[in-house]
Amino acid sequence: MDKLSVTKFCDELKFNGFHWTLLVLGVFALVFDGYDSQILAYVMPNVIKEWHLTPVTAGSVVSYGLFGLMIGTAGLGMLADRIGRKIPLILGLLMFSVFNGGLFWVHSFKTFCILRFLAGLGMGGALTLNITLASEFAPARVRARMVATMFTGFMIGPALAGVISILFIPLYGWRIVLFFALLPLIFIPFLYYFLPESVRFLAQKGRYDKAISVLRRMEKAAHVSPQPWTEESFALPAIERTASVKQLFTSKLAVMTILIWLVYFFNLLAIYGLTTWLPTLLTKTGISLVKSYGYTVIDHFGGFLGAIFLGMILDRFGRKWGLTSAYVLAAVVSWLFGRATGSPVALYLLSMATGFFVIGGQSAQHAVTGEIYPTFVRSTGVGWALTMGRFGAVCGPLLGGLLQSAGFSFSQFFALLAIPPLLCAILVLFYRVNVRGEALEAVEAKLTGTVA
Repeated sequence: MDKLSVTKFCDELKFNGFHWTLLVLGVFALVFDGYDSQILAYVMPNVIKEWHLTPVTAGSVVSYGLFGLMIGTAGLGMLADRIGRKIPLILGLLMFSVFNGGLFWVHSFKTFCILRFLAGLGMGGALTLNITLASEFAPARVRARMVATMFTGFMIGPALAGVISILFIPLYGWRIVLFFALLPLIFIPFLYYFLPESVRFLAQKGRYDKAISVLRRMEKAAHVSPQPWTEESFALPAIERTASVKQLFTSKLAVMTILIWLVYFFNLLAIYGLTTWLPTLLTKTGISLVKSYGYTVIDHFGGFLGAIFLGMILDRFGRKWGLTSAYVLAAVVSWLFGRATGSPVALYLLSMATGFFVIGGQSAQHAVTGEIYPTFVRSTGVGWALTMGRFGAVCGPLLGGLLQSAGFSFSQFFALLAIPPLLCAILVLFYRVNVRGEALEAVEAKLTGTVA
């Protein structure tokens, strides 16, 4: 390197064991987060039966957790821009494990809702901070792939919940699925020991010694000679500003912030409206409850494949065109799914395709959200984008309940859920940047008009 630059070193480093460690830790954290996030979809028919709930009231149970997610994503995101990414991530994991696992022993509907809300506070942290860490450590040329691939964990989690539901609910009852939510507690010591703190965050807080110690880990993993890092090596000067929502609406960032918030809202409305009610809707068509779980598992498996594939597309062709295509196809397959009830094979294929583009598209969108904000406000930006998306996630289950109460048919239900992804495609066309293999500081320079 002509000039010793930490950001250049991080962006141009080949993908190695250090990145693999970060990726695996992120995947595991999001497996648990995804499991807990979608767990009610598998127990909803039993919850409705036990407490004699109406569809709208049942949808509100899901929404309690989502309200917690809204607060947690914003709150833990802002906390991470003050004290670092690592500790808030571990705190979030601890919270959602304890409170979701505690549901196993709850027999009061009111207490069930309260614990679900508290669990949601923690679930938001894992989402926000995994996006931030992956964005800040990933080599520039594979950033979308790494962020999107990390979020395959969020697809594996619901699929795992489906497998556990199929195997154990018939034997031990629906509450056993909640008991498995305690498993992440075993994972927390590994996360504390192996998860690195963000080099960019440490530099902007003036904690250069700790930042250099992380760089030494990266050098060792990459099998390169240790460099004589100094304070001058950090392209990012120490910044004392405190992250706030107001800074997301500066003249240079406001348009992207609004567009991303709307994309998150509409896509998460579609995702939660679909995944929350899919088992219940399928049982109304004559499919057994256990078999309906299989379609939900396939849906999330499609999301797993879509996240990896779309991450590659975004790195190859840029963010705007990859996401636009994904959202248009998401609308098409959602509409087709509602017209495939007569063919089990078609239902399976379209269920996978729906997950591929609807859920996979959301994972790919995270790559954009994690790269457009400056380091000192990145976690805040990601957290508030997810929080705005949670309004859609809250509306999705409630809308699904209202549509069923109003007598909408299976095909009409999915025709309406095809509209939000189409709106997302239109919004993405207005993104101000089409990032492809660029450093985070270069993206910031494009949006703010500063010199990279």
